[in-house]
Amino acid sequence: MSAMNETSSSPCTVSNYLSLCASSKLLLLVPGFGLNIFILLSLVSSLLGRRSKIKKNVAMFILGSTSCNLVNLSLWPLTIHWQHHGRWLLGARMCDVMVGAKHLTSSASFQYISFITFSIYLTVVCGWGPLVNSRVFLALQLIFPLLPVGLMELIEWIQGSSVDHLDPVNLTCFSFINDEVMRILMMVKTALCLPLSLYFYAHILHTIVLSAKRTQRSQRSNVHLAKVFSLISLITFTAHVPGAVFALMKHTSVCQEMVRDFLLDLPLLSSPVILLCMNKELRNQCLLLLRRNPNSDSVNTKSISNTDEQHNKLNMVETDKIQR
Repeated sequence: MSAMNETSSSPCTVSNYLSLCASSKLLLLVPGFGLNIFILLSLVSSLLGRRSKIKKNVAMFILGSTSCNLVNLSLWPLTIHWQHHGRWLLGARMCDVMVGAKHLTSSASFQYISFITFSIYLTVVCGWGPLVNSRVFLALQLIFPLLPVGLMELIEWIQGSSVDHLDPVNLTCFSFINDEVMRILMMVKTALCLPLSLYFYAHILHTIVLSAKRTQRSQRSNVHLAKVFSLISLITFTAHVPGAVFALMKHTSVCQEMVRDFLLDLPLLSSPVILLCMNKELRNQCLLLLRRNPNSDSVNTKSISNTDEQHNKLNMVETDKIQR
């Protein structure tokens, strides 16, 4: 049995508001594609280089997150199309496909970035480096984002019901109106996954600081690391919490649903920035691509050397913790 979308009449459904939503999406589409494609090119360039220090599991997570973002962004023209025309014209089946694909790619992108932090946590805090580097563990992490989607389908099958994301009255196509399962998954992500990521950052930093004190090493790099972790946490919460708050609201109007849809797409722009903050090698490779010219070889070599030195310092801390 299908559930009918419930949307109240609102002044926001006028053509001017829909055009504004379409224009906002269109303006963000270009930088969204640009950032994610640039991250992907930097990753490939780094992996093909002789001095690449990006671990294979981290590279796979970066590749997975960026690919999911690009797939999600490629669906934006469908939303822009129906907002521009004031109604969805592509049928119920295409609406369900778009909603399912956007939900899967958005969830997977977030989880792949979280797995990078989780891998660092297992290596630095728990000393489980061999487990992190194992192919079986990596494969399990890569397919993990499919589990929430499978769980959602199982719940709908047990209940004997499904949700039509297309409202045949207002001709709108949204993810969350009357969809309790998606709302529950968003609640789990907000209440569990985001605080857990913050805990991982704090515990990793605490472990590295204690290790530096035991070996009487300088805390200067740890102060910088604390600033980076704080910046990552701030970006993560700023990008995810507003959309999650709107996603937990019930009986919303078309206007509120459009705002919510817009906020839920913000991580597509923030995740490349987070990846650059998390990985020095990727950040350095991006700088090399930006400054690549025949006269900059000496500058590039110096930049690589500085990054290698910082990378080795962090590896010394991790190795010290594992050995102890």
